[in-house]
Amino acid sequence: MANAVFPNSLPVDLPDDGNPAPRARSNHNSFPPPPDVEPLPEKTGSNGNGARPAPMAPRGPLDHAINVVHFLSKACGVAAASMFFIAMLLICQLVFIRYILNSSTVWQTEAVIYLMIGGTLIGLPYVQLLRGHVNVDLLPMYLKRGARKLLAVATLLCGLGISGLFAFYGIELVIEAYQGGWKSPTIWAAELWKPYLMLPVGFGLLFLQLFADLLCLLTNRSKAFHIEDNPF
Repeated sequence: MANAVFPNSLPVDLPDDGNPAPRARSNHNSFPPPPDVEPLPEKTGSNGNGARPAPMAPRGPLDHAINVVHFLSKACGVAAASMFFIAMLLICQLVFIRYILNSSTVWQTEAVIYLMIGGTLIGLPYVQLLRGHVNVDLLPMYLKRGARKLLAVATLLCGLGISGLFAFYGIELVIEAYQGGWKSPTIWAAELWKPYLMLPVGFGLLFLQLFADLLCLLTNRSKAFHIEDNPF
């Protein structure tokens, strides 16, 4: 009768001697739960009956070095966005002076050119961090895991060679412009070693980002071309 009145209540075992005091409820109940109540998930852990949680990836000096490179790449992204924003403001100021005030400009056009080129070079490592560069992944998609990884390693090595080459000769160009006192042939006569400095900085940080990507690939911290393995 108790179960008929209260259908959602758990069944209890009545004693055989007529004592109305019920026994303690069993933790392992064989009756299924009501249809409107979901069963509680099993506890997981080393002492539980459920599955063990996935172990955390080991962390060490390599992970900290990769995090530092990623932080530098993100800082380059912020710097590049700031340079593009300043260039946009300068263009607005240039249009206002030339077409509203009918005055001449001296340094705005040249500064906008330097900022746009510098923002493009400084933003290279951030774009590589986001995998935003042009990537044709038709061939990697049809390759097996081993061949795909070899192709990714070869691609990263080519990127390291090209970025290192530009960074090296960029440093030579900056030193030569600084020692020779090179200036732009304009009224502003800007010192050229300052905009030339964006070349070795941008490609140097791109070299670090590509090297970090290579380390992640070789240590299985990332997948080749970020493509999941083909189960077939």
